[in-house]
Amino acid sequence: MSTTSTVTVGQRLGAFAAGLTIDAIGPDVLQKLRCNVLHDLGCAVAAHTAGEEIWATLRDRAPAEATILCDGGSVAAEYAAFANAALMHTRAQDDTHFAAKTHVGSAIVPAALALAEREHRPGADLCVAIIAGCEVAAAVGERLAASTTARGFRATPVFGTLGAAAAAASILGLDERQTTDAIAIAASFSAGLNQTWIDGTSEYRLQLGMAARNGIAAATLAAGGLHGARHWYEGGAGFARAFAGLEDVAGGDWELGERWRLLDVTYKPYPVCAITQSPVQLAIDLVSDNDLDSARITSVCCELNSADRTYPGTVNAGPFDDIGATLMSAQFCVAMALKDRSATLAGLHEFDDPELMRLVGLTDVAGDDAIPNLGARLRLTTSDGATFSGELIPDDSTYGWGWDGVVANLERMAPEMALTADRLDRLVSLVAGLDELADVSALARATVA
Repeated sequence: MSTTSTVTVGQRLGAFAAGLTIDAIGPDVLQKLRCNVLHDLGCAVAAHTAGEEIWATLRDRAPAEATILCDGGSVAAEYAAFANAALMHTRAQDDTHFAAKTHVGSAIVPAALALAEREHRPGADLCVAIIAGCEVAAAVGERLAASTTARGFRATPVFGTLGAAAAAASILGLDERQTTDAIAIAASFSAGLNQTWIDGTSEYRLQLGMAARNGIAAATLAAGGLHGARHWYEGGAGFARAFAGLEDVAGGDWELGERWRLLDVTYKPYPVCAITQSPVQLAIDLVSDNDLDSARITSVCCELNSADRTYPGTVNAGPFDDIGATLMSAQFCVAMALKDRSATLAGLHEFDDPELMRLVGLTDVAGDDAIPNLGARLRLTTSDGATFSGELIPDDSTYGWGWDGVVANLERMAPEMALTADRLDRLVSLVAGLDELADVSALARATVA
Protein backbone atom coordinates (compact mmCIF):
# COMPACT_ATOMS: atom_id res chain seq x y z
CA MET A 1 0.00 0.00 0.00
CA SER A 2 1.01 3.61 -0.44
CA THR A 3 2.83 5.29 2.42
CA THR A 4 0.93 8.54 1.89
CA SER A 5 -1.69 9.52 4.44
CA THR A 6 -4.51 9.75 1.90
CA VAL A 7 -6.26 6.47 1.26
CA THR A 8 -7.72 6.24 -2.22
CA VAL A 9 -11.07 4.73 -3.11
CA GLY A 10 -9.24 1.90 -4.85
CA GLN A 11 -7.28 1.12 -1.70
CA ARG A 12 -10.46 1.00 0.37
CA LEU A 13 -12.05 -1.45 -2.04
CA GLY A 14 -8.91 -3.55 -2.31
CA ALA A 15 -8.39 -3.71 1.44
CA PHE A 16 -11.97 -4.81 1.98
CA ALA A 17 -11.92 -7.53 -0.68
CA ALA A 18 -8.51 -8.88 0.37
CA GLY A 19 -9.31 -8.85 4.07
CA LEU A 20 -12.78 -10.42 3.99
CA THR A 21 -13.06 -13.79 5.73
CA ILE A 22 -15.88 -16.26 6.21
CA ASP A 23 -15.96 -15.44 9.92
CA ALA A 24 -16.73 -11.78 9.17
CA ILE A 25 -19.84 -12.69 7.19
CA GLY A 26 -23.04 -12.84 9.20
CA PRO A 27 -25.55 -15.68 8.76
CA ASP A 28 -28.08 -13.39 7.07
CA VAL A 29 -25.54 -12.33 4.43
CA LEU A 30 -24.41 -15.92 3.90
CA GLN A 31 -28.01 -17.08 3.44
CA LYS A 32 -28.63 -14.25 0.97
CA LEU A 33 -25.58 -15.42 -0.95
CA ARG A 34 -27.04 -18.92 -1.19
CA CYS A 35 -30.27 -17.41 -2.54
CA ASN A 36 -28.31 -15.47 -5.15
CA VAL A 37 -26.27 -18.44 -6.30
CA LEU A 38 -29.28 -20.74 -6.51
CA HIS A 39 -31.41 -18.23 -8.38
CA ASP A 40 -28.69 -17.40 -10.89
CA LEU A 41 -27.74 -21.02 -11.51
CA GLY A 42 -31.44 -21.74 -12.04
CA CYS A 43 -31.61 -18.94 -14.60
CA ALA A 44 -28.66 -20.49 -16.45
CA VAL A 45 -30.21 -23.95 -16.47
CA ALA A 46 -33.54 -22.56 -17.71
CA ALA A 47 -31.68 -20.88 -20.60
CA HIS A 48 -29.94 -24.07 -21.77
CA THR A 49 -31.65 -23.97 -25.17
CA ALA A 50 -29.82 -20.74 -25.99
CA GLY A 51 -26.34 -21.95 -25.05
CA GLU A 52 -25.21 -23.89 -28.10
CA GLU A 53 -24.27 -20.90 -30.25
CA ILE A 54 -21.76 -19.80 -27.60
CA TRP A 55 -20.64 -23.24 -26.47
CA ALA A 56 -19.76 -24.27 -30.02
CA THR A 57 -17.17 -21.49 -30.25
CA LEU A 58 -15.51 -22.39 -26.93
CA ARG A 59 -15.36 -26.17 -26.61
CA ASP A 60 -11.75 -26.44 -27.79
CA ARG A 61 -10.38 -23.68 -25.57
CA ALA A 62 -7.73 -25.61 -23.66
CA PRO A 63 -6.64 -26.33 -21.01
CA ALA A 64 -9.63 -28.10 -19.47
CA GLU A 65 -9.98 -26.21 -16.18
CA ALA A 66 -13.63 -25.38 -15.54
CA THR A 67 -17.07 -26.65 -16.50
CA ILE A 68 -19.41 -25.00 -18.98
CA LEU A 69 -22.78 -24.94 -17.20
CA CYS A 70 -25.46 -27.21 -18.69
CA ASP A 71 -23.14 -28.33 -21.52
CA GLY A 72 -20.65 -30.15 -19.31
CA GLY A 73 -17.59 -29.43 -21.44
CA SER A 74 -14.40 -28.33 -19.73
CA VAL A 75 -12.39 -25.36 -21.00
CA ALA A 76 -9.94 -22.73 -19.74
CA ALA A 77 -11.35 -20.91 -16.74
CA GLU A 78 -11.71 -17.53 -18.44
CA TYR A 79 -13.74 -19.07 -21.27
CA ALA A 80 -15.95 -21.00 -18.86
CA ALA A 81 -16.59 -17.74 -17.01
CA PHE A 82 -17.52 -16.03 -20.29
CA ALA A 83 -19.90 -18.78 -21.40
CA ASN A 84 -21.51 -19.20 -17.99
CA ALA A 85 -22.08 -15.48 -17.41
CA ALA A 86 -23.62 -15.09 -20.87
CA LEU A 87 -25.91 -18.07 -20.28
CA MET A 88 -26.86 -16.91 -16.78
CA HIS A 89 -27.96 -13.56 -18.21
CA THR A 90 -29.73 -14.85 -21.32
CA ARG A 91 -33.17 -14.72 -19.71
CA ALA A 92 -32.45 -11.35 -18.04
CA GLN A 93 -34.03 -13.00 -15.02
CA ASP A 94 -30.86 -12.99 -12.93
CA ASP A 95 -30.41 -11.08 -9.68
CA THR A 96 -30.56 -7.28 -9.61
CA HIS A 97 -29.06 -4.70 -7.27
CA PHE A 98 -31.46 -1.98 -8.36
CA ALA A 99 -29.65 1.02 -6.86
CA ALA A 100 -26.56 0.02 -8.84
CA LYS A 101 -28.66 -1.13 -11.82
CA THR A 102 -26.33 -4.13 -11.85
CA HIS A 103 -26.76 -7.89 -12.07
CA VAL A 104 -24.02 -8.44 -9.54
CA GLY A 105 -24.33 -12.21 -9.25
CA SER A 106 -24.27 -13.09 -12.94
CA ALA A 107 -21.15 -10.98 -13.49
CA ILE A 108 -19.33 -12.29 -10.42
CA VAL A 109 -20.50 -15.86 -9.71
CA PRO A 110 -19.23 -17.25 -13.06
CA ALA A 111 -15.78 -15.69 -12.60
CA ALA A 112 -15.42 -16.90 -9.02
CA LEU A 113 -16.84 -20.36 -9.76
CA ALA A 114 -14.60 -21.01 -12.78
CA LEU A 115 -11.44 -20.01 -10.91
CA ALA A 116 -12.47 -21.87 -7.76
CA GLU A 117 -13.01 -25.00 -9.84
CA ARG A 118 -9.61 -24.62 -11.46
CA GLU A 119 -7.91 -24.02 -8.13
CA HIS A 120 -9.87 -26.77 -6.32
CA ARG A 121 -11.06 -24.33 -3.70
CA PRO A 122 -13.70 -25.17 -1.07
CA GLY A 123 -17.14 -23.67 -0.94
CA ALA A 124 -16.28 -21.31 1.92
CA ASP A 125 -13.66 -19.61 -0.27
CA LEU A 126 -16.18 -19.29 -3.08
CA CYS A 127 -18.66 -17.64 -0.70
CA VAL A 128 -16.11 -15.09 0.46
CA ALA A 129 -15.04 -14.28 -3.09
CA ILE A 130 -18.57 -13.78 -4.41
CA ILE A 131 -19.59 -11.58 -1.49
CA ALA A 132 -16.44 -9.48 -1.83
CA GLY A 133 -17.11 -9.01 -5.53
CA CYS A 134 -20.79 -8.17 -5.09
CA GLU A 135 -20.03 -5.58 -2.42
CA VAL A 136 -17.36 -3.89 -4.56
CA ALA A 137 -19.57 -3.77 -7.65
CA ALA A 138 -22.63 -2.52 -5.76
CA ALA A 139 -20.69 0.03 -3.70
CA VAL A 140 -19.35 1.74 -6.82
CA GLY A 141 -22.51 1.18 -8.82
CA GLU A 142 -24.95 2.69 -6.35
CA ARG A 143 -22.91 5.92 -6.40
CA LEU A 144 -22.57 6.23 -10.16
CA ALA A 145 -25.26 4.20 -11.94
CA ALA A 146 -27.80 6.99 -12.39
CA SER A 147 -25.19 9.17 -14.07
CA THR A 148 -23.53 6.45 -16.14
CA THR A 149 -26.90 5.20 -17.43
CA ALA A 150 -27.87 8.71 -18.53
CA ARG A 151 -24.66 8.85 -20.56
CA GLY A 152 -25.44 5.59 -22.38
CA PHE A 153 -23.27 3.17 -20.43
CA ARG A 154 -24.74 -0.11 -19.22
CA ALA A 155 -24.19 -0.49 -15.50
CA THR A 156 -23.65 -4.25 -15.23
CA PRO A 157 -20.56 -4.60 -17.44
CA VAL A 158 -19.18 -1.30 -16.16
CA PHE A 159 -19.44 -2.15 -12.45
CA GLY A 160 -19.63 -5.93 -12.69
CA THR A 161 -16.12 -6.09 -14.13
CA LEU A 162 -14.77 -4.46 -10.96
CA GLY A 163 -16.62 -7.00 -8.82
CA ALA A 164 -15.45 -9.92 -10.94
CA ALA A 165 -11.85 -8.77 -10.49
CA ALA A 166 -12.28 -8.50 -6.71
CA ALA A 167 -13.80 -12.00 -6.59
CA ALA A 168 -11.08 -13.46 -8.78
CA ALA A 169 -8.40 -11.83 -6.63
CA SER A 170 -9.98 -13.40 -3.56
CA ILE A 171 -9.97 -16.89 -5.11
CA LEU A 172 -6.34 -16.45 -6.16
CA GLY A 173 -5.39 -15.41 -2.63
CA LEU A 174 -3.98 -12.03 -3.65
CA ASP A 175 -2.81 -9.67 -0.94
CA GLU A 176 -4.15 -6.18 -0.35
CA ARG A 177 -1.85 -4.44 -2.83
CA GLN A 178 -2.44 -7.03 -5.54
CA THR A 179 -6.21 -6.94 -5.02
CA THR A 180 -6.15 -3.16 -5.24
CA ASP A 181 -4.23 -3.47 -8.50
CA ALA A 182 -6.65 -6.08 -9.85
CA ILE A 183 -9.63 -3.78 -9.34
CA ALA A 184 -7.71 -0.84 -10.80
CA ILE A 185 -6.77 -2.82 -13.90
CA ALA A 186 -10.38 -3.95 -14.24
CA ALA A 187 -11.45 -0.30 -14.30
CA SER A 188 -9.73 -0.04 -17.68
CA PHE A 189 -11.40 -3.26 -18.85
CA SER A 190 -14.93 -2.06 -17.96
CA ALA A 191 -17.26 -1.35 -20.87
CA GLY A 192 -20.78 -1.74 -22.16
CA LEU A 193 -23.45 0.32 -23.94
CA ASN A 194 -27.22 0.48 -23.50
CA GLN A 195 -27.68 0.77 -27.25
CA THR A 196 -28.08 -3.01 -27.20
CA TRP A 197 -31.58 -2.48 -25.73
CA ILE A 198 -32.55 0.23 -28.20
CA ASP A 199 -31.46 -1.76 -31.26
CA GLY A 200 -32.59 -5.02 -29.64
CA THR A 201 -29.48 -7.11 -30.18
CA SER A 202 -27.66 -9.96 -28.47
CA GLU A 203 -24.61 -8.29 -26.99
CA TYR A 204 -26.52 -7.68 -23.75
CA ARG A 205 -25.56 -11.18 -22.63
CA LEU A 206 -22.08 -11.04 -24.14
CA GLN A 207 -21.43 -7.98 -21.97
CA LEU A 208 -21.83 -10.18 -18.90
CA GLY A 209 -19.48 -12.75 -20.38
CA MET A 210 -16.80 -10.14 -20.93
CA ALA A 211 -17.26 -8.71 -17.43
CA ALA A 212 -16.61 -12.14 -15.89
CA ARG A 213 -13.72 -12.95 -18.22
CA ASN A 214 -12.11 -9.52 -17.87
CA GLY A 215 -12.30 -9.75 -14.09
CA ILE A 216 -10.25 -12.95 -14.21
CA ALA A 217 -7.78 -11.35 -16.61
CA ALA A 218 -7.33 -8.31 -14.35
CA ALA A 219 -6.69 -10.45 -11.26
CA THR A 220 -4.28 -12.69 -13.18
CA LEU A 221 -2.30 -9.70 -14.38
CA ALA A 222 -2.15 -8.25 -10.86
CA ALA A 223 -0.95 -11.61 -9.55
CA GLY A 224 1.86 -11.39 -12.09
CA GLY A 225 3.05 -8.08 -10.68
CA LEU A 226 1.35 -5.55 -12.96
CA HIS A 227 -0.09 -2.42 -11.37
CA GLY A 228 -3.18 -0.30 -11.97
CA ALA A 229 -3.65 3.44 -11.56
CA ARG A 230 -3.73 4.38 -7.90
CA HIS A 231 -6.41 7.04 -8.51
CA TRP A 232 -8.38 5.04 -11.06
CA TYR A 233 -11.67 6.02 -9.42
CA GLU A 234 -11.34 9.66 -8.36
CA GLY A 235 -8.55 10.85 -10.64
CA GLY A 236 -8.89 13.76 -13.05
CA ALA A 237 -9.17 11.31 -15.93
CA GLY A 238 -10.49 8.49 -13.80
CA PHE A 239 -13.48 6.17 -13.70
CA ALA A 240 -16.05 8.46 -12.03
CA ARG A 241 -15.36 11.37 -14.34
CA ALA A 242 -15.07 9.32 -17.51
CA PHE A 243 -18.14 7.15 -17.01
CA ALA A 244 -20.35 9.40 -14.87
CA GLY A 245 -19.09 12.93 -15.58
CA LEU A 246 -18.82 13.62 -11.85
CA GLU A 247 -16.33 15.97 -10.20
CA ASP A 248 -16.88 15.51 -6.44
CA VAL A 249 -16.44 11.76 -6.12
CA ALA A 250 -14.12 10.63 -3.32
CA GLY A 251 -15.83 11.73 -0.11
CA GLY A 252 -18.11 9.88 2.27
CA ASP A 253 -18.09 6.64 4.16
CA TRP A 254 -18.21 3.60 1.90
CA GLU A 255 -19.46 1.38 4.78
CA LEU A 256 -17.71 -1.68 3.39
CA GLY A 257 -18.28 -4.64 5.68
CA GLU A 258 -20.82 -2.63 7.69
CA ARG A 259 -23.79 -2.18 5.35
CA TRP A 260 -24.07 -5.32 3.25
CA ARG A 261 -25.40 -4.34 -0.15
CA LEU A 262 -25.97 -7.97 -1.09
CA LEU A 263 -29.00 -7.92 1.21
CA ASP A 264 -30.64 -5.41 -1.16
CA VAL A 265 -30.49 -7.73 -4.16
CA THR A 266 -33.83 -8.69 -5.69
CA TYR A 267 -34.96 -11.50 -7.99
CA LYS A 268 -37.31 -11.86 -10.93
CA PRO A 269 -40.13 -14.34 -11.37
CA TYR A 270 -40.14 -13.96 -15.16
CA PRO A 271 -37.49 -13.82 -17.93
CA VAL A 272 -38.00 -10.13 -18.68
CA CYS A 273 -36.46 -6.86 -17.52
CA ALA A 274 -36.89 -5.86 -13.87
CA ILE A 275 -38.99 -2.89 -14.98
CA THR A 276 -41.53 -5.13 -16.71
CA GLN A 277 -41.92 -7.72 -13.92
CA SER A 278 -44.86 -5.91 -12.32
CA PRO A 279 -46.82 -5.21 -15.52
CA VAL A 280 -46.33 -8.83 -16.61
CA GLN A 281 -47.65 -10.08 -13.26
CA LEU A 282 -50.63 -7.73 -13.50
CA ALA A 283 -51.39 -8.91 -17.03
CA ILE A 284 -51.27 -12.57 -16.02
CA ASP A 285 -53.48 -11.92 -12.99
CA LEU A 286 -56.08 -9.89 -14.91
CA VAL A 287 -56.61 -12.41 -17.72
CA SER A 288 -56.43 -15.42 -15.37
CA ASP A 289 -58.66 -14.09 -12.60
CA ASN A 290 -61.29 -12.88 -15.08
CA ASP A 291 -60.90 -15.80 -17.53
CA LEU A 292 -60.35 -13.18 -20.22
CA ASP A 293 -59.65 -14.25 -23.79
CA SER A 294 -56.95 -11.96 -25.18
CA ALA A 295 -58.90 -11.78 -28.48
CA ARG A 296 -61.49 -9.63 -26.67
CA ILE A 297 -58.96 -6.97 -25.66
CA THR A 298 -59.17 -3.73 -27.65
CA SER A 299 -56.87 -1.42 -25.68
CA VAL A 300 -54.12 -1.72 -23.07
CA CYS A 301 -52.68 1.06 -20.94
CA CYS A 302 -49.52 0.29 -18.94
CA GLU A 303 -48.30 2.95 -16.51
CA LEU A 304 -44.78 2.88 -15.08
CA ASN A 305 -42.59 5.13 -12.99
CA SER A 306 -41.40 7.87 -15.36
CA ALA A 307 -37.71 7.02 -14.90
CA ASP A 308 -38.43 3.33 -15.52
CA ARG A 309 -40.37 4.21 -18.67
CA THR A 310 -37.40 6.11 -20.12
CA TYR A 311 -34.86 3.35 -19.47
CA PRO A 312 -33.40 2.34 -22.85
CA GLY A 313 -35.56 -0.19 -24.68
CA THR A 314 -38.56 -0.10 -22.34
CA VAL A 315 -40.87 1.55 -24.89
CA ASN A 316 -40.55 -0.44 -28.10
CA ALA A 317 -43.42 -1.50 -30.36
CA GLY A 318 -41.20 -3.40 -32.78
CA PRO A 319 -40.61 -4.83 -35.28
CA PHE A 320 -38.69 -7.48 -33.31
CA ASP A 321 -36.12 -10.05 -34.38
CA ASP A 322 -34.11 -10.71 -31.20
CA ILE A 323 -34.97 -11.31 -27.56
CA GLY A 324 -32.62 -8.43 -26.74
CA ALA A 325 -35.58 -6.30 -27.82
CA THR A 326 -38.54 -8.35 -26.64
CA LEU A 327 -37.40 -8.93 -23.05
CA MET A 328 -37.02 -5.16 -22.60
CA SER A 329 -40.14 -4.01 -24.43
CA ALA A 330 -43.01 -3.28 -22.05
CA GLN A 331 -45.42 -3.60 -24.98
CA PHE A 332 -44.16 -7.04 -25.98
CA CYS A 333 -43.87 -8.40 -22.44
CA VAL A 334 -47.39 -7.29 -21.49
CA ALA A 335 -48.77 -8.67 -24.76
CA MET A 336 -47.03 -12.02 -24.20
CA ALA A 337 -48.46 -12.23 -20.68
CA LEU A 338 -51.99 -11.37 -21.89
CA LYS A 339 -51.86 -13.93 -24.70
CA ASP A 340 -50.08 -16.82 -22.95
CA ARG A 341 -51.00 -16.13 -19.30
CA SER A 342 -47.31 -16.67 -18.66
CA ALA A 343 -43.88 -15.32 -19.63
CA THR A 344 -41.25 -17.73 -20.92
CA LEU A 345 -38.02 -17.75 -22.89
CA ALA A 346 -39.86 -19.45 -25.75
CA GLY A 347 -42.52 -16.75 -25.71
CA LEU A 348 -39.89 -14.05 -26.13
CA HIS A 349 -39.07 -15.58 -29.54
CA GLU A 350 -42.61 -15.25 -30.93
CA PHE A 351 -41.66 -12.23 -33.03
CA ASP A 352 -44.24 -12.89 -35.75
CA ASP A 353 -47.22 -14.25 -33.79
CA PRO A 354 -50.23 -12.33 -35.18
CA GLU A 355 -52.24 -12.16 -31.94
CA LEU A 356 -49.23 -11.16 -29.88
CA MET A 357 -48.28 -8.41 -32.32
CA ARG A 358 -51.89 -7.19 -32.40
CA LEU A 359 -51.74 -6.76 -28.64
CA VAL A 360 -48.38 -5.00 -28.91
CA GLY A 361 -49.99 -2.46 -31.24
CA LEU A 362 -52.83 -1.86 -28.78
CA THR A 363 -50.55 -1.20 -25.81
CA ASP A 364 -49.75 2.32 -24.67
CA VAL A 365 -46.93 2.83 -22.12
CA ALA A 366 -47.25 5.97 -20.02
CA GLY A 367 -45.14 7.47 -17.23
CA ASP A 368 -46.37 8.55 -13.80
CA ASP A 369 -44.04 9.90 -11.11
CA ALA A 370 -46.53 8.81 -8.45
CA ILE A 371 -45.72 5.16 -9.20
CA PRO A 372 -42.54 4.00 -7.41
CA ASN A 373 -39.68 2.29 -9.22
CA LEU A 374 -40.61 -1.23 -10.38
CA GLY A 375 -44.31 -0.60 -9.74
CA ALA A 376 -47.04 -0.56 -12.39
CA ARG A 377 -50.69 0.01 -13.21
CA LEU A 378 -52.47 -1.84 -16.01
CA ARG A 379 -55.87 -1.17 -17.56
CA LEU A 380 -57.54 -3.36 -20.20
CA THR A 381 -60.62 -2.55 -22.27
CA THR A 382 -62.54 -5.26 -24.12
CA SER A 383 -64.74 -5.29 -27.23
CA ASP A 384 -67.92 -5.21 -25.13
CA GLY A 385 -66.78 -2.08 -23.27
CA ALA A 386 -65.74 -3.79 -20.05
CA THR A 387 -62.68 -2.48 -18.19
CA PHE A 388 -60.27 -4.47 -16.04
CA SER A 389 -57.53 -2.78 -14.06
CA GLY A 390 -54.94 -3.44 -11.41
CA GLU A 391 -51.98 -1.90 -9.61
CA LEU A 392 -48.85 -3.53 -8.22
CA ILE A 393 -46.71 -1.48 -5.85
CA PRO A 394 -43.88 -3.78 -4.72
CA ASP A 395 -42.51 -3.78 -1.21
CA ASP A 396 -39.28 -5.32 0.05
CA SER A 397 -40.76 -8.82 -0.02
CA THR A 398 -42.23 -8.71 -3.54
CA TYR A 399 -38.93 -9.43 -5.28
CA GLY A 400 -36.55 -9.67 -2.31
CA TRP A 401 -37.25 -13.34 -1.64
CA GLY A 402 -35.75 -15.58 0.98
CA TRP A 403 -34.64 -19.17 0.42
CA ASP A 404 -38.15 -20.63 0.21
CA GLY A 405 -39.16 -18.03 -2.36
CA VAL A 406 -36.13 -18.76 -4.54
CA VAL A 407 -36.77 -22.51 -4.37
CA ALA A 408 -40.45 -22.03 -5.21
CA ASN A 409 -39.56 -19.90 -8.23
CA LEU A 410 -37.03 -22.50 -9.33
CA GLU A 411 -39.79 -25.11 -9.27
CA ARG A 412 -41.96 -22.83 -11.40
CA MET A 413 -39.12 -22.57 -13.93
CA ALA A 414 -38.59 -26.35 -13.94
CA PRO A 415 -40.59 -27.03 -17.12
CA GLU A 416 -38.06 -24.90 -19.02
CA MET A 417 -35.11 -26.87 -17.63
CA ALA A 418 -33.51 -30.07 -18.90
CA LEU A 419 -32.87 -31.34 -15.36
CA THR A 420 -34.89 -34.15 -13.82
CA ALA A 421 -36.57 -33.50 -10.49
CA ASP A 422 -33.82 -35.47 -8.75
CA ARG A 423 -31.08 -33.46 -10.46
CA LEU A 424 -32.79 -30.22 -9.54
CA ASP A 425 -33.07 -31.36 -5.93
CA ARG A 426 -29.35 -32.17 -6.04
CA LEU A 427 -28.54 -28.64 -7.20
CA VAL A 428 -30.67 -27.12 -4.43
CA SER A 429 -28.98 -29.33 -1.84
CA LEU A 430 -25.49 -28.40 -2.98
CA VAL A 431 -26.21 -24.68 -2.83
CA ALA A 432 -27.85 -25.05 0.59
CA GLY A 433 -24.54 -26.41 1.89
CA LEU A 434 -22.36 -24.20 -0.30
CA ASP A 435 -20.04 -23.00 2.47
CA GLU A 436 -19.35 -26.61 3.51
CA LEU A 437 -18.44 -28.03 0.08
CA ALA A 438 -14.96 -29.51 -0.04
CA ASP A 439 -14.66 -28.81 -3.78
CA VAL A 440 -16.95 -26.53 -5.79
CA SER A 441 -16.64 -28.52 -9.01
CA ALA A 442 -19.70 -30.55 -7.98
CA LEU A 443 -21.78 -27.37 -8.18
CA ALA A 444 -21.04 -26.74 -11.84
CA ARG A 445 -21.51 -30.40 -12.77
CA ALA A 446 -24.92 -30.45 -11.09
CA THR A 447 -26.29 -28.21 -13.84
CA VAL A 448 -25.59 -30.79 -16.55
CA ALA A 449 -28.59 -32.88 -17.60
